[in-house]
Amino acid sequence: MTIGVIGYGNMGESFSKAIKGHAEILVYDVSDEKRQRALSEGFGVANSLEFLLESSDWLLLAVKPKDVEGVIKTIREKIGDRLLISVVAGLSLSKMEEMSKTSKIIRLMPNINALVGKATIACAFGGGVKEEEKESFKKVFSKAGSLYEIEESLFDAFTALAGSGPAFAFKFVHALALAGVREGFSYQLAKSIAIDMLLGSCELLKVMGGYPEDWISKVASPGGTTIEGIKVLEERGFTGIVMECIQKTSEKAKRLL
Repeated sequence: MTIGVIGYGNMGESFSKAIKGHAEILVYDVSDEKRQRALSEGFGVANSLEFLLESSDWLLLAVKPKDVEGVIKTIREKIGDRLLISVVAGLSLSKMEEMSKTSKIIRLMPNINALVGKATIACAFGGGVKEEEKESFKKVFSKAGSLYEIEESLFDAFTALAGSGPAFAFKFVHALALAGVREGFSYQLAKSIAIDMLLGSCELLKVMGGYPEDWISKVASPGGTTIEGIKVLEERGFTGIVMECIQKTSEKAKRLL
């Protein structure tokens, strides 16, 4: 199977690298520099959209929102029975169907962690996608990260929680690193400790299960050091701040459409 990747920016490149070995990849980009980079990274390169379309079983649309209409206008009459997979931000299934005249569409919302094959990815399927095609898609694209099939109405909330979420996680890591510096560590060492602590904590929660509050109670012994820190977070409204952060981000995502 060959996947034609239209657009070799961050997302196009990230997905190409993640699913390499599980599908043949053919890349098209208007930028000669990006086509050359794709070639140097071991991918086939098409010099035209027409050639890419003729040579591909599925299409991955990874262009900027402003370029979508022109790209779809060029390929619309030749999409045929191919799957059209879109990572274009804010472009709904209904709008895609209207523009492309096909319902064999899969909408994705990945995050920046796709760069290391650890993306958190929302997916929603158009009415024309068959069950066997869904399964084939999941088998291939799960190589880029974790797939979550959700209602399209939840994409804005997902954008806030998982799309913007890495920035909030990076902010937390930075804050922990600064706290470490204040306590006497170098910034680099404190950052490394914070990252490893968070990775281990998340892995524990994922593997062992349970609720985060259950694990907090296991770490925070009566009258101990941890509960002092928890007290400060509670007094400053940490949980409410995070909830409002996600709410405001989700509201902004809705306004951008």
